[in-house]
Amino acid sequence: MASEKQTDPESFAAAHDTKAAGLDIKDEAGDLAARALTTAAVDEETAKEVRRKIDMRILPFLCITYALQFIDKTSLGYSSVYGIIADNHLQGQDYSWASSIFYFGYLIAEYPGIAVIQRFPVAKFLGVNVILWGAILMTTAACSSFGGLATVRFFLGMVESTISPGFVAVTGIWWTRQEQAGRSALWISFLGVGSFVGTLLAYGIGHIQSALSTWKYIYLILGAVTVVWGVLFTLFVPDSPASVKWLSEDEKVIAVQRVIENKTGTKSRRFVKDQVVEAITDPAVIVLGLISFVNAIASGGLAFGSLIIQGFGFSALQTTLLNLPLSAVQVVAQLGSGFLTTRLGNSRLIIGSVAMLPPIIGTVLINQLEVTNRWGRLVGVWLLGSYPVGFMIILGLLSTNIAGSTKRSVASGWVFVCYCVGQIAGPQFFQSTDAPSYHKGILAMLCGFCLNLALNLVLRFIYARENKRRDQTLEGKSEYEIAEMKRESELQGFEDVTDKSNVMFRYAL
Repeated sequence: MASEKQTDPESFAAAHDTKAAGLDIKDEAGDLAARALTTAAVDEETAKEVRRKIDMRILPFLCITYALQFIDKTSLGYSSVYGIIADNHLQGQDYSWASSIFYFGYLIAEYPGIAVIQRFPVAKFLGVNVILWGAILMTTAACSSFGGLATVRFFLGMVESTISPGFVAVTGIWWTRQEQAGRSALWISFLGVGSFVGTLLAYGIGHIQSALSTWKYIYLILGAVTVVWGVLFTLFVPDSPASVKWLSEDEKVIAVQRVIENKTGTKSRRFVKDQVVEAITDPAVIVLGLISFVNAIASGGLAFGSLIIQGFGFSALQTTLLNLPLSAVQVVAQLGSGFLTTRLGNSRLIIGSVAMLPPIIGTVLINQLEVTNRWGRLVGVWLLGSYPVGFMIILGLLSTNIAGSTKRSVASGWVFVCYCVGQIAGPQFFQSTDAPSYHKGILAMLCGFCLNLALNLVLRFIYARENKRRDQTLEGKSEYEIAEMKRESELQGFEDVTDKSNVMFRYAL
C-alpha cells in the first residue's frame, strides 16, 4: 500500500515542467502537446465549453456518416425485394456472393487504408472516401449481371473499409476515455438510425413507377446524397486540435489537455516494428479480433433479413415496413448500452454479453417455432436488433485500451480483417436450397451470438487480471512516487509508448 507521505506540490510541478520542457514529443500535436503538458489545467466550466464545441462540430458528422454507410452498405438487402435479383440474373448462391464480395474489397483495402490514416490527415482522407463510395454506389444502377454487380460491390467495400477504424481514431483524438464510450455508442447507434431511415426510404422509393426498375432508384438517390455529404465532411471536419479553425489557440491547448489522461496521445505518424510484434502477440488483441469475427458472422447473415421476413409470407412493401421494429430495437439497444457504460464503471463487456441474450432467444424462436407462426418468428427477427452492441463495445475498447500508434493501427487492422472474414462467411451459411427458412444460416447466427457472449467474458478476465497485477506493483510506494508515476504515464502518452510499457495504464472493462 502507498505510504502517507505528503506530496510537495511546488517541487512536483517544477519537476513536471522540467520533464515536459525536455520531452521528445512524437505526437502529431507537437508544440501544442508540450504547452498542454506544461500549462496549468483550466477550470471545469471552460473545459466543458470546449467539449461542447467539439461535440457540436464533430459528432453530427460522425453520426450521419455512419448512418449513411449502413444504409448504403445494406442497400443490397433493400433492393433484394424490388427486382435486383431477377434483373441481374442471379441464381443459386449468386446473391450470397454479391453480399460477401463487398467484404473481399473491404479486406484487401483494410491495412493499406489504416496505414494511410496513420500517416495522412484523417478527416480529409475519410471525406474523400465518402465521396468515392457515393459515386460507386450510383453506378450500381447500371449493373445487369452478376459480374457487374460483384465488381461494384467489391470496390464499394474498398472505399468503405476505412470509415470505422477512422472513426475510432477520431474518437480517440477528441474525447477522454470516460467520454469515448458514450460518444462511440452515439455514432454507432446510428447504424440503427440508418436502418430505420433506410427502411422508410426504401418503402417510399418502392412506390415509384417509371421506366427504370425500382431498385435502381434506391442506388441513384442514396449515392447522390452520399456524394453531397462527403463534400461537406471534407470541408468541415478538422483533422486534429492543431488544425481546427473554430477553437482559439488557448482552446486548442485545452482540447489536448482534456485527453492527456487517456495516455494514448492524439496521433503519431511513426512506424515502430516492436509495436507490431507486441500487437500480434497480445492475447487481448487476439480475443478482440475473435469477437469481431463471431459478431460479423451473425451480421453477415442479416443481409438475408428482408428475404427471411418475406419468406414468412409478406409482400415486398410489407417486408420493408416490418424491418422498422428491428431498426428501432437497434437504436434503443445501442443508445441504452452506451448510456449504461457511461453510468456504470467497468461494465462494458458485461453489457456486451447481456446484449447477446435477446438475439440468442430470437434465433431460437425463428428456427423452432412452427412455420405457420409467422408473427412469433417475426418477433424473433426483431430480437436480433441488439447484436450490434457487441461490435460497439469492441470499437470502444480499440480506442481506450490500446496505446502506441503503430500497435493501435495493427490491432485495428486485425479486428477489421476478422470482421471482414466473418461478413464473408456469414451469408454463405444461407444456402439457396434452404430458402425460405434458412435453418442452417439461423443456426450459424446462434453460434456466433453464443461465442460473442463467452469471448466477452474471457476478454474481461484478461483485462481485470492485468489491472490487478499492475495495482500490486504499486504496493509500498509513497503518494509522491505514485503521483510522479502518473505524471510520467501521461507524458508517455505523447511519446508513443504502448499500453504494455506504460505501467500506470489501466484497461477499461
